[in-house]
Amino acid sequence: MGDEVNRDHYSSEDYRLFQQKLDAEKDFVRTLFRNNDFDSQTRKLGYELELCLLDASGKPAPFNKQILEKADNPLFTYELARYNLEINGNAFYLGPQLFNQVSEDLSILHEEVKQAASAFEVDTGMFGVLPTLTTDHLNAERFMSDMFRYRLLDKRLMEMRERPVHLDIHGEDHLTLDKSGVMLEALSTSLQTHWQIPFDEAVDSYHAALWASMIMLAVSANSPLVLGKQCWMESRIAIFKQSVDTRNPREIRDSVIPRVHFAKGYISSWLELFDDNDYYSPILPETRDTPVEKLHHFNFHNGTIWRWVRPILGCDDGVYHLRLELRVTPSGPTEIDTLANMVFFIGLIEGLKQKPCKLTEVPFKVLDKDFYAVARDGLKARVSWYDGTMDSIRNIILNSAIPLANHGLQELGIESTSHWLDIIHDRIATGRTGAQWILQAWKSNSDLTALVRQYVHNAHQNKPIHSWPFE
Repeated sequence: MGDEVNRDHYSSEDYRLFQQKLDAEKDFVRTLFRNNDFDSQTRKLGYELELCLLDASGKPAPFNKQILEKADNPLFTYELARYNLEINGNAFYLGPQLFNQVSEDLSILHEEVKQAASAFEVDTGMFGVLPTLTTDHLNAERFMSDMFRYRLLDKRLMEMRERPVHLDIHGEDHLTLDKSGVMLEALSTSLQTHWQIPFDEAVDSYHAALWASMIMLAVSANSPLVLGKQCWMESRIAIFKQSVDTRNPREIRDSVIPRVHFAKGYISSWLELFDDNDYYSPILPETRDTPVEKLHHFNFHNGTIWRWVRPILGCDDGVYHLRLELRVTPSGPTEIDTLANMVFFIGLIEGLKQKPCKLTEVPFKVLDKDFYAVARDGLKARVSWYDGTMDSIRNIILNSAIPLANHGLQELGIESTSHWLDIIHDRIATGRTGAQWILQAWKSNSDLTALVRQYVHNAHQNKPIHSWPFE
């Protein structure tokens, strides 16, 4: 949910000043686009991985503050709930050993978190939605991390909505829940992959990322149980869209697109994406006396609009660049599955954009509909593919997406990726995603704490999810 702010209350004058600074920075951004003043050479990969903190019984352990203080590493940060924290991995430039570098980085950082957590008899787990969460764990007073940012988000969400959040997910079961505040978002934990791309490939990369995101929902699904109910295979998509919906009843009647959404459509420039931010009022008016060129207010506002493929405008040493924040993948189940998901995602984007004209031939409304169908049904979904064909998403992954990803990785010159793509292939061929393992384990024995303990035990062996036994 981003950086900390300095206080949990802002006046109308603060919002006016923030908007004034935001407008000035947006004018500067438009100048950058008019002049094509962006890096068109560098490719770079980074990631953010959210972890669940668990006690010995497999239930949430609200110890993130203690663990972060013990670890004392600026790459580890708070998440909304005290029973979660985030690893902000190092970023690496494109090279033949890119994913080996990322794999080593994740392994080192995750072990550091686990060592710090063990001092408090806490374990870590990678879930899309932790099955042992209950409505009690959504109590903000007891479980919200002690940060101004979260308290302000909690307050502002209710002010903007003018009513409680209504969570309503139709899956095998029907989950409904009314809750005031933002804590419903704490149900979901994610992997976010950041992929910096050359400016002249940005539009094609964005369209490729939309198609790849639909595929990734089926490949990485790991969130089927929510508060004891069987919901979507990747329930995070529904949870996040509903839990951070700031629209009031009038805005819903006027069909204002919510702050959490897949996309509005295909684009001809990333400037269209940034201009769309004008639809949304600032939530966190953290004004700073920074030069326009630093884009503090521009990026702070952009960070409160949660697209599943989020456009990011960054700057390194005075050179501006564009990157994709790929947000659809859940956390876990293991480090090796996490790496396989990243490798496949990046390879698929690069493979898809080799035929850029094809990526916008299917009407966007078809892709948008199928995106949510895959989140709901996983590998059982039947969808349209970018080339106009319709098939089961399982067949599309095996017959088209994996070969495209392999081609994309070869075009990038990345070595030693076949074993990661083999993991994706075997996961899909067996149908054993994280979501499927959780559901099968739950239906065999409806003891959620036992399920979580077995899941975490298996995950610490760091063997891919499709090879896990049922006990």
